[in-house]
Amino acid sequence: MRKTNITRSKKTSLGIFIAIGAFLLGKIKYVLIVFKFLKLQTLISMFIYLGTYALFFGWKFAVALVYLLFVHEMGHLYAAKKIKLPVSPALFIPFVGAVIGLKEMPKNAKDEGFVAYMGPFFGLLSFLPAIPLYYFTHEPFWALLIILGAMINLFNLIPITPLDGGRIAAGISTKLWGLGIILLLAFSMLNRSAIGFLIVILGGTEWYKLYKKQKSLHNDKMEVQELEHLVVKIKNGSNDLDFIQEVTDKAKQKVTNQEITKILNTLNTEIEKMKKDIYLQQLSGTLVLNEEHHHPNQQVVERTLNSLEEKLLDFKKEIQTTESYYKTNKKTKIQLLLIYIGLIIALATSYYYSQEILMNYPEIQL
Repeated sequence: MRKTNITRSKKTSLGIFIAIGAFLLGKIKYVLIVFKFLKLQTLISMFIYLGTYALFFGWKFAVALVYLLFVHEMGHLYAAKKIKLPVSPALFIPFVGAVIGLKEMPKNAKDEGFVAYMGPFFGLLSFLPAIPLYYFTHEPFWALLIILGAMINLFNLIPITPLDGGRIAAGISTKLWGLGIILLLAFSMLNRSAIGFLIVILGGTEWYKLYKKQKSLHNDKMEVQELEHLVVKIKNGSNDLDFIQEVTDKAKQKVTNQEITKILNTLNTEIEKMKKDIYLQQLSGTLVLNEEHHHPNQQVVERTLNSLEEKLLDFKKEIQTTESYYKTNKKTKIQLLLIYIGLIIALATSYYYSQEILMNYPEIQL
């Protein structure tokens, strides 16, 4: 009896290898294209990830997990390339998952939602072939692939940033992040998930930061206007060091942006040095009051003003982003909501379908 089980197990493994090999052989052109674009760090991290999970859970589980995560990340990569958004190569992190870093933020929440959505969507597509494969072969490995894929992508659709669901939900309403925090907190408590608690903290922090930015939006706009007036004043009175020092001292009391405050402090420090130099020259009798004397002072003021204008421009862009980034029209909100719910239903259906199958194989446990 034992010999029969061993033989059956070998046949099962061989059958899985043959099925995977036949699939890859039929798609060899696409496989070569994928490897062409894969970066070395992706391959190294992938093999480390594969080896780690194979050591703890066996090679079948490891291969299934890496495959599902890889296709999921390729969904994000495809979407980012589609809207010409530069990204870093995929990186596999054991016991965490896989990530693709954005080198710059999308233009708006709609684009961010598109990039986020394509990950779970590709994740769904990745395990759909396993359904007919199980039907024809009755190999529990394919049911395992389905339930793993459904679980990974359903978890990712919880509406809390930095998960994909949070980025999709942001285009509908950032208030949904509150629901995501509650859901993930409950899940983390029931399953004692350290990663879940960490995501709750990250998501809650991100939500609070956005709330603070949106609340201070009006004051920030007023601050930008006052700083623009300050720049004009300094330019008009660039030869009068006392005047510049006076207006910057007054401005510092109202400025909340730390980087701009630092520049104003630097300007005041430079003015103090220049005034000290002038005073020492007066004592020594070497001071010459002409345009040549004021020229070095003007250069120092102009350099600092250039830095101030650059930071002021960054500040304005940040305000504009806060004001407009999460604004989407009614049509976009409805589209995002429908595809979000549709994907959840498809993944949930796949999960329950595979769960029923695995009940017939008690030796396979997740």
